[in-house]
Amino acid sequence: MQRVITWSVAALVIAAALTANAQKQSPDSAASAGEALQPPLRVAADTIAGVPLATKSPGTAMLLSTVLPGAGQVYNTSYWKVPIILGLGFYFVSYYLDSERRVEDYRQQYAASLLVTPGGDPSLLALRDFYIGERDTYVWYFLILYFLNIVDAYVDASLYGFDVSPTLNVRGMPDGARLHFSLRW
Repeated sequence: MQRVITWSVAALVIAAALTANAQKQSPDSAASAGEALQPPLRVAADTIAGVPLATKSPGTAMLLSTVLPGAGQVYNTSYWKVPIILGLGFYFVSYYLDSERRVEDYRQQYAASLLVTPGGDPSLLALRDFYIGERDTYVWYFLILYFLNIVDAYVDASLYGFDVSPTLNVRGMPDGARLHFSLRW
């Protein structure tokens, strides 16, 4: 158990260091240091107040997250999500491996107890079955995390150029136009 926690903490520290390094090399920090970097963005046809909206490719973000979990988040410049994804991934994998080791230990102990007494030790059989269930549960947790990682990269890339300024309005409507809704029972 101690080894599992140690590996999880180590994974979080490494992911945090990678995130900090990526933020140091981001175009925002380079531009503030006096360098003029052009971010690798496509410009959409839509504009707000004459300023083009920057976009990211959702397909590229999904592909990156599929190949390497967290890479789509780096592509979308959501660096803070990477340690969470990697930390949870290492946590689930380490608990899976721990449960698998315990399943094998109790399987061998139960097989040895079958040689001593007919029917074997039922507590060893129950422990083996318990850790089989735990192992399978962590597989599901990891698969859910992997799927959510890909979905998050897609959504984040799709909403990358979304304008959240306080002057939002519905396009095509005059500035003074208003929508009214009423509900009658």
